[in-house]
Amino acid sequence: MELRTTRLRLRPWRDDDLASLTAMNAEPEVNTWLGGPGLAERSGDALRLMQARLQQQGWGILRVEDLAGTFLGLAGLQPLRPSLPIAPAIEAVWRFRRAAWGHGYACEAMTALLPAARQCGAPEDIVALIAVPNLRSAKTAERIGFRHDPSLDFLHPALDEHHPLRPHRVFRLR
Repeated sequence: MELRTTRLRLRPWRDDDLASLTAMNAEPEVNTWLGGPGLAERSGDALRLMQARLQQQGWGILRVEDLAGTFLGLAGLQPLRPSLPIAPAIEAVWRFRRAAWGHGYACEAMTALLPAARQCGAPEDIVALIAVPNLRSAKTAERIGFRHDPSLDFLHPALDEHHPLRPHRVFRLR
């Protein structure tokens, strides 16, 4: 799966993409919402998993670049972790370098990716899980077409009861 929009190229991950993925995951503004600095340490495992899922399923999480080849972030779909209360489900994910925020890249990438993934066999019912304080991602989800489903909101089981990111809102796209 490789996609192009007017400004973006979405492509499968290559082994030589690890440095750019790790650098993005190390950015404090990025990893604040995703578990902190440990996110960068897990980049190699994440890269291999994204590659394997894309190969097995024909859809997954793609690398997002501008048309000049500059790395901007990632966007795609993945199976939800079985430990989460609303599993099983397919989750929409997007993550961009801090310098790429505010340009509409997540909306543009996901708008191109969702129909293409469905043509490759991805399910219709997709969720986006967003920590309550992450208002930017919630607005992005709504711009893409997701709607908040309060009946599915949950407390993240991997975070302690006082962690500010424990409450999660669930947005659904049908």
